[in-house]
Amino acid sequence: MIVDALKYPLESEDTLETMLIGSVLLIGSVLILPIFVLTGYFVRAIQNASDGREPPRFEDYGGLFVDGVKLTGVFLVYIVAFVLAAFAMLFVQEFNETAALALLWAVLIPFYFGLLYCMGAITYRFSRRRRMRDALQVRRVVRTALSLRYLAIFVLVVVVAPIVFTVFQVALAFTIIGILLIPAALLYESLVYSRLLAEIERPAARSGP
Repeated sequence: MIVDALKYPLESEDTLETMLIGSVLLIGSVLILPIFVLTGYFVRAIQNASDGREPPRFEDYGGLFVDGVKLTGVFLVYIVAFVLAAFAMLFVQEFNETAALALLWAVLIPFYFGLLYCMGAITYRFSRRRRMRDALQVRRVVRTALSLRYLAIFVLVVVVAPIVFTVFQVALAFTIIGILLIPAALLYESLVYSRLLAEIERPAARSGP
């Protein structure tokens, strides 16, 4: 799984072009709009990797932008739900502090850490068909996140890979050429993550409803 993920960004015949365009978009992310294009590209990369296809090219920028906005919208829905639960706790606290404390430990804290843990599963569920409703089916998201396979991928994506890539990028920063390559290294890193997330479900499981 790890070796395949590391090789995935280099499988396309247009790797150099993809890295160049992605680097420009990363640098342009200060303008905000390119962030949605890059997010949409990440979504398409997960979808392609899940289907056994090479990384996507940077084309159909309008579609990439829309996919990025849709995934952002999905997470906004979950965040709004969390905020509403927090307001409910504050409302209850005005009448009963014990009940508010129980709500905090029984709902808010599990919700918060559960959302952080399920972010990969939410992204994967959306990326498979690029439909918001797929990522908002909480039962399916939770079922995906409770698998041992997901736990292993979560550790790789959140703990192991970031440490390795951070060390690599810091090493690049010691030379002028290395600094220029950092945006490409970041895009490479995101494609590795997309390949890992694509492995959340085995091929046999992906064919299910």
